[in-house]
Amino acid sequence: MFGNLLKRSKSTTSRKPDFQRGLAAFEAEDYAAAVADWMPLAERGHAEAQYRMGQLYARGQGVVRDFGDAAHWFRKAAEQGHVEAQFSLGLCYANGEGAPQDSALPVRWYKTVAKTNPAAAEANLALLYPNGLGIGPDISQALHWYRLAAEAGHAEAQHHMGLLNAFGQGVPQDHAAAAAWYRMSAEQGYAVAQHALASLYANGQGVERDMSQAVAWYGRAAEQGFVNSQLALAIIYEHGSGVQADPARAAEFYRQAAEQGHPVAQVNLGLLYARGHGVPQDYRETLKWCRLSAEQGNVNAQFNLGLIHSNGLVGAPDHAEAAVWYRKAAMQGNVGAQVNLGLMLVHGWGGRPELVEGVDWLRKAAAQGHTGAMTNLGALYANRDGKAYNPIQGYVWYIMAAATTQPGPDRDALEAKAHELGGVLTSEDRHKAQVIMEDWKKNPKLMATG
Repeated sequence: MFGNLLKRSKSTTSRKPDFQRGLAAFEAEDYAAAVADWMPLAERGHAEAQYRMGQLYARGQGVVRDFGDAAHWFRKAAEQGHVEAQFSLGLCYANGEGAPQDSALPVRWYKTVAKTNPAAAEANLALLYPNGLGIGPDISQALHWYRLAAEAGHAEAQHHMGLLNAFGQGVPQDHAAAAAWYRMSAEQGYAVAQHALASLYANGQGVERDMSQAVAWYGRAAEQGFVNSQLALAIIYEHGSGVQADPARAAEFYRQAAEQGHPVAQVNLGLLYARGHGVPQDYRETLKWCRLSAEQGNVNAQFNLGLIHSNGLVGAPDHAEAAVWYRKAAMQGNVGAQVNLGLMLVHGWGGRPELVEGVDWLRKAAAQGHTGAMTNLGALYANRDGKAYNPIQGYVWYIMAAATTQPGPDRDALEAKAHELGGVLTSEDRHKAQVIMEDWKKNPKLMATG
C-alpha cells in the first residue's frame, strides 16, 4: 500500500527520530528530513506524526504522492482521537474517487501549498490523482469521522455536519439541525459557517426568518473578507430587503467584493455608478467595473458594455466594440443582447449590413418571447424595399408580437399592420402562416432558425 519514500541522505538514517526536529525541517521545506523523523514515530503510534505523514502523502512532500497512504495515516491518528485527522479522514471519505477536483481534499491542499506558481499548479491539477483517492466515497464513514471531530469542537467539521444535514447527505434533511451545527462553527469565527447560518436566517430555513440576525452573521463573515457575505449584504442594502435601503452601504459592500474579483459585485457596483445611487454618477467607473466583470464571462456585464459603447456613454459611440460585447452576451442567451446585436447587423450600424446573421439573432430573441424582436422581424419582412421582404413572415411576426402585447394602442397598431399584410396574402399563404404559428406554439425554438 505504501508508496516509496524519497531517498534519504545517509546523515539522517542513524539519528534517533525527533518530532520537533521533523517539524523544524518541515517548516524549512526539507520534507525528506521531516519524513526521516516522522515516519518512525508514526509507525510507533505517535498520533501527531501519523497525522503529519497523512498530510505529506496527500501533498507529495518528501514522499511519492499517494492518497491511499494519506488516508491510512489519517485513520491511524483519527482512531487515537486526533481531531484534525478525524476531519481529514472524513474529507477523504466524502470526496472518494471521482470527486470534483476543485473540492477534493488533495487539491485543496495543493492549492494551499503551491503558492509560488499558481498557474502551473492549476494547469497540473488533472494530473494529481488519475486513479482517485485510494478509497471510495462513503458518506456514512464521512459522517462518522466528521461527527467525532465536530463534537470535539472542530469548526470546519461542524460546518460540514451542517452541510450534510442541510442537503440530506447521509442523514435526513434537517435545516434545524444544520442551523445548530452552523451556529457552533460560526461562534468559533468560521466565516463559511457564519455565511451559511446567515442564509438560513434570511430564508427562514430551520430558524425563524430574521433579517437582523442574517445581517449580523453576514456582517461577521464580511469583516473577515468572506466575499459571498459582502455581496449578500450589498444586495440587502441596495434593495432594502428587511432593512432600510442604503445605497451608500450597498456600494461599499459591492466594492469590497468587487475588489476581490467577484464578477456579480463588479457589475452591480458599475450599475450603481451608472445610476448615481450611493455613489456619484460616473460612466467611466461603470465602464471599468463592467469590463472587469465581463472579462470573467459575466453576461450582464457584457450586455452593459455593449450599451455603454453603442450609446457613447464614455466617449464617442463605438458600434464595433459594442458588437463584440453584445455577441458575447448573446451567445450566452441574453435576449437584450440578441436583439441589439441583431438590429446592429441588420442595419449595418458600425459596418456593412449582415442581414442573415442579424435576422438569426432576432429570431433567437423572438423564440424567447421578446416582443420587440418579433415587432422588428415583422417590420423587416414587411418592408417591400428591403432584401428580406416576405409578407407571410411579416404577417406571422406581427400577429405573434400582438399576442404578447397587453391590450391597448400598441397592440392595436400591431394588429392593424398584420391586417394590412393579410390583405395581400392568398388563402394558401394564410395556411402557410397558420402552420408556422402552430409550429411555434409547439416549440418556440423552431422559430430561431429558418
